[in-house]
Amino acid sequence: MKCCANNGCAEPRPGASGGFTLIELLVVMGILTGFLTMLVQLVDNGLTMFRDGELSQDLADRAARAQRVIGDELSLLRGSAGGPDRERADDRLVVQQLPIGLPPSPERGATRVQVLRGSVFLAPEREVALLRTAAALEALAEQPQLEGDALDVEVQKRVGAAPLRGIGNLLLVPWRQADDDALLELRCGWFLPGQQLPVGPGREVDPFEVPVPGSPQLPGMLVYQSTIPILRELLHVEFLLWAQDTTSWGSGRDTRGPSGGGGQPMMIWDSARAGWLVDRDSGGEFRFDRGPLSATDTSDDVHPHAILVRCVVAQQAGAAAEGLVADEMGAEDTSLVLVAGDRFPGAPDGGFVKVDGEWMRYAERDGDWLRGLQRGARSTKPIPHDVGSRVHVGRTIEFVIPLLHAKDDWND
Repeated sequence: MKCCANNGCAEPRPGASGGFTLIELLVVMGILTGFLTMLVQLVDNGLTMFRDGELSQDLADRAARAQRVIGDELSLLRGSAGGPDRERADDRLVVQQLPIGLPPSPERGATRVQVLRGSVFLAPEREVALLRTAAALEALAEQPQLEGDALDVEVQKRVGAAPLRGIGNLLLVPWRQADDDALLELRCGWFLPGQQLPVGPGREVDPFEVPVPGSPQLPGMLVYQSTIPILRELLHVEFLLWAQDTTSWGSGRDTRGPSGGGGQPMMIWDSARAGWLVDRDSGGEFRFDRGPLSATDTSDDVHPHAILVRCVVAQQAGAAAEGLVADEMGAEDTSLVLVAGDRFPGAPDGGFVKVDGEWMRYAERDGDWLRGLQRGARSTKPIPHDVGSRVHVGRTIEFVIPLLHAKDDWND
């Protein structure tokens, strides 16, 4: 049937078809491309937020664990419990700043960490474990042929004859991890009062009688072998001690000297004030030292009121780097160039970063630049850094451990 003008049919134009024109197709493709681009960006932003959220939660969980582990150990520190009738001060607290790794001959300007030794309360299960170890060593020294059930019986007999005192000694020391110069592990050792460690053939030493750990009297390797890691993948561990004249914990700007003063807390301590801490090589100059007279005065023990712990936890090893060095750095450069500085999580108005084994404090972030660097912050050594080195920020936590003490007056 043919269409005609009278019944409303129009004659088709020559060459016309029923499909889309090229312009219409381009418009549709442009709309689809824009839609897909927005969809990809939306999914990417969602994945980025999810990943950042997981990293942040992981850091928060590990920071909470670090606070719990360190807090559990330091809360057991014993203050002065006796009086002038004691023949020996068994509750000494000594905090020193010593070269990391406790080398026998440290390099000039070496990075330093705080080594804490103090008397603690021991839980029964921990004291029994220490007694069993000590009893096994004594039994084997006296009867080398003992083994198996016979050794167990002898150990049990000796442990049963030893009364539980509930006190011991604690050694805390940050140590560089083997797989990354930027990362630290916190190592801990527990000891019975007066416990001796073998230094060599026929030689033993009480690690709490040695003035300087890392010296030939107590080699660094012996300290390492006598401790176990209780925390890993840390960037920093710091102890601040509240003295009698301390008025605030300070701003944390790394301007505080180890001996405190001016109302600031202290970073070194010797509760007997007997001259262990007499110079930099032995861990610092304790400004409340009373000299040799104090060494024989067992009533002279003085403990800090509290310890503030500042700990920086690194993000998990498999995570993407928080930042990367984009240009080679010398040991004296005062600026750092980042790769994609807009994605760097550090505060734009200044903060701390760690590259390899060195802490730096920057004044501001300007695009890809960290400017106004204070090199060798937090008692670390300024060193050169290669392109591609990781720039760590981590998660910083601070918490205060109050200490039980019976004497806090320097002059009493």
